[in-house]
Amino acid sequence: MSTPLNRFLTSLDASFLYFEKQRQTMHIGSCMVYEGDMPLDQLRSLLLERLHLVPRYRQRVVFPPFSASHPLWIDDPAFDIDNHLAEVILPDDISREELSRAIADAYSGMLERNQPLWFGTILRNYPGGNTGVVWKVHHAMIDGVSGVDLTMAINEYTEVPEPPDPPAGEWRPADLPEMVDLWQEAFQHRLTEVSRTWTDSAFDMLRPNRISERAKNMRGAMRSGMEMMMRPMPKTPFNSKVSGQLDYAWSEFSFTEMRRVKSSLGGTINDLVLTILGGSLRRYLKLHGHKVDGVELRAMCPVSMRMADEHGQLGNLVSVMGAPVYVGIEDPLERLAAVRQGMDDLKETGQAESFYEMTRFSTQIPPFLQVLGGSFTPDQAVFNTVSTNVPGPQIPLYQAGHRCVSWLPLGIVSSNIGLFHAILTYNRRLTIGMTVDPKQIPDVWVLADCLTDSYEEIRALAGVEPDELDNLDWQAKDSARRARPARSKADAEDDDASTSRAAKELTEKSSKKSSKKATKKRPRKKTKTKKASKKTTKKTSKTGSKSSKKATSA
Repeated sequence: MSTPLNRFLTSLDASFLYFEKQRQTMHIGSCMVYEGDMPLDQLRSLLLERLHLVPRYRQRVVFPPFSASHPLWIDDPAFDIDNHLAEVILPDDISREELSRAIADAYSGMLERNQPLWFGTILRNYPGGNTGVVWKVHHAMIDGVSGVDLTMAINEYTEVPEPPDPPAGEWRPADLPEMVDLWQEAFQHRLTEVSRTWTDSAFDMLRPNRISERAKNMRGAMRSGMEMMMRPMPKTPFNSKVSGQLDYAWSEFSFTEMRRVKSSLGGTINDLVLTILGGSLRRYLKLHGHKVDGVELRAMCPVSMRMADEHGQLGNLVSVMGAPVYVGIEDPLERLAAVRQGMDDLKETGQAESFYEMTRFSTQIPPFLQVLGGSFTPDQAVFNTVSTNVPGPQIPLYQAGHRCVSWLPLGIVSSNIGLFHAILTYNRRLTIGMTVDPKQIPDVWVLADCLTDSYEEIRALAGVEPDELDNLDWQAKDSARRARPARSKADAEDDDASTSRAAKELTEKSSKKSSKKATKKRPRKKTKTKKASKKTTKKTSKTGSKSSKKATSA
């Protein structure tokens, strides 16, 4: 990653640190599944060979005295890669529910602030004879698009890649600045930042077109914001204060097949995904006795504002849109038409650009006020869920000669949003990963099945034949369900009663398990663990202790 990295966090980057709590972690990540067995030593060697390509992996954040500016990145003089890696041995014959909980456990927990903000856990004995690697990287470092860029720095497009160019020299961390020097640098940066903002604003007065465009964006942002605030989100089971616990499930679809559905029915892939989400949440809410007729949920959809020449840079360049999720519309084609109209209206009004324009003004808010604001976490009343769509490469990736067969995205559960939909396209697959609070959604795999049913219904209406999706071996037991013929709408209605009974049974079983977990910690006796190295075993510091705990998290 040769692109120069910023030394100070932006206001948006820093906000993810300010708002993070023990029950509200602010990292994003994924579980990448590779063919064959990949020992921890092999991953460690590969990372050490490529760390000079991702210099941020050896830097940590430092908060200036008295919050004179936002935090800055400095080299970690105590950097030890073994503090960032762990290994978990999964039990034999693991079920999908147990596997997803192991992934969620590896992903849970705050990253240590006194170390570089990333961590990787290898899941050995992964079903199908494969290896999973669960990555967690703080949102202060990356957004979805830059996260893919970062992943590409430690993966290759060929099974036998050429070795990376060696570093210019041996890595030597810069000396830690003295407290007074750090304070001075923070003041200088803050004064420069404010001066630049004021200067840009002053000279923009000489550019009427730019002033008019920004005024238009601000009016659009205020209008959109007021409209959403005046129409609060409907209440759902997944909109209460989060517990800090995580669970996970996912559904994989043929991206080629989905594009044929999109071409047959019109709209974009994102329109189709929002339509499918509406159908799945409609099913799920009905199974739990909630009224859905006429209900419109709202999903926060991050929108990348990253230009082509800004790839390779880390940090966050994103805005948001409040996308409609029409759970109250039963007919999938009517639901798709409503989604298309709603998204077209949002694009026409420039909602994402308007909200992005507002982030410019956050630089004028003193950092200490932003730190103070981050200590409060009021319940938001605008969004029911999050749906983020990130494009990945459409050809296989390799790591140390192992082909990546699945890329499962994970998201953030925070505030009072207990359901996060992370959507990632990779190697002709579209994967929807659902990171949830199990206190709010105790039966996340029932929700995943609702997602599959919703897609199959709209695929049948589009007249698209199902593709063969290369399933992993451990999914073979579920392949009969996945490969069944697509049902027509009439068939779905005929089967509704039996489907509801089966889903309710699953829900009751999951709910009983969840209630037991509330009073008794999840047993881990089947999981064998191995620490990152003998070196880590000897550590008695707080950091080493917590790294050891993460190694046994599954």
